[in-house]
Amino acid sequence: MASKRPTPKLSSIDELLLLSEESKVPETVTGTGVTQLLLSDLVPFHNHPFKLYEGNKLDELVESVMENGVLIPIIVRPKEPNGYEILSGHNRVNAAKAAGLISVPSIIMDNLTEAEAVIIVVDTNFHQRSIQDMLPSELARALHMQLEACKEARQKQGRINEIENAEIPGDDGENSEGVPVGHRGKSVFEVSHKNDMSPTNIKRYLRLNHLVPELLERVDQGEIKLRPAVDLSYLKPEEQQTVETLIQEQGYKVDMKKSELLRGKSESRNCNEQTIRAVLSGEVTRRPKSKTPAPFKLKHKIYTKYFTPDSKAAEVEEIIDKALALYFSQHPKENHDPDKEEFQ
Repeated sequence: MASKRPTPKLSSIDELLLLSEESKVPETVTGTGVTQLLLSDLVPFHNHPFKLYEGNKLDELVESVMENGVLIPIIVRPKEPNGYEILSGHNRVNAAKAAGLISVPSIIMDNLTEAEAVIIVVDTNFHQRSIQDMLPSELARALHMQLEACKEARQKQGRINEIENAEIPGDDGENSEGVPVGHRGKSVFEVSHKNDMSPTNIKRYLRLNHLVPELLERVDQGEIKLRPAVDLSYLKPEEQQTVETLIQEQGYKVDMKKSELLRGKSESRNCNEQTIRAVLSGEVTRRPKSKTPAPFKLKHKIYTKYFTPDSKAAEVEEIIDKALALYFSQHPKENHDPDKEEFQ
């Protein structure tokens, strides 16, 4: 294990990342505070919110590491009684192991509080990855961790208050039912140079943490969009589980109209399985079939066969009524009543 030394004095995450990017050539210990650590001494962050690379993405990173090594140092903190906990660089560590490396260049951050460690984990990912590349579940969990850490560390208090006091509107136009989720992008009001999001959208994503895992997975897969997912998050867990079961068994889709109805039913304590099924199937919003027969229209070629363009409507109706009365008087077996409304 490398010997301990003073942590680099950094005033922001930006400076920490700049230090990592400038330290391209790893040494045992450099003036910038970069040291080589054994991979066997590293453990993942205990509450890592992001999914690690798999498949082709991991293969490409492994190939890069085999050709060039780990160019950007990882960030760690000492872990008692020994070893180091990774704060930033989990994918680089996995790729280094797969590439057969023994050690990786690292920046050791000493004397961090738990809140400060969480902020590094989340903020470095926000700097290194686009929000559009994150799954909704990743973003929701990361935002929750960041918010709780900021509360604990008493940082960005004005931002926290703004987020917590933000209302989630029923419909603001921009974030309507069609808001996409998943890897292909998510709509936000405003994204600053530090990947900050609007308080309203942050609050929407925070609501995803209240979904049962099965429904959250459907959000990640794009089967349920952001706004309907927010409504579903207000349902009780057992109600959400019923929704999931019916979706799985019947293939029902959830749109904004259905999710709003379900949320309303839950809030009024009228959200049993029968009600949920009626909403998801569309039975609740389906218009009842009209018992009134469709109006009958006489075809033009028949009309012109018996009437002239000068014929008045009242005269035509009278003639048709007499003709029908005569017809049904001669065909009693058909049991038609000439006085019924449809023949008036």
